[in-house]
Amino acid sequence: MKPYCIFIASLVLFAFCSLARSEFSQGPNKCCFSFSNVKIPVKQVESYHTTHLECNRNGVIIITKAQREICVDPTEKWVQRLINLVDAQNMKEMSQSSSGDSD
Repeated sequence: MKPYCIFIASLVLFAFCSLARSEFSQGPNKCCFSFSNVKIPVKQVESYHTTHLECNRNGVIIITKAQREICVDPTEKWVQRLINLVDAQNMKEMSQSSSGDSD
């Protein structure tokens, strides 16, 4: 009977340790498990970010002005163009806001 109790106690302790470790780990918040093939117009894009390095698949998460998050494949040409356009748009807005501050 004693070995059985020790086994159960060890199993419960292991389960609690696993839960505590997973709650406080610094792993990825969001990963892409599939990619959208729908081309998103740049005027609908608010921002984007890449997925965490620990994700199984590299991806880009597009955030639309309607606050939708859409996973896209960063190797696709249209995605690369979209990222470049969003970056250029952000740079333009930053330069306009900094030149407006000096007036």
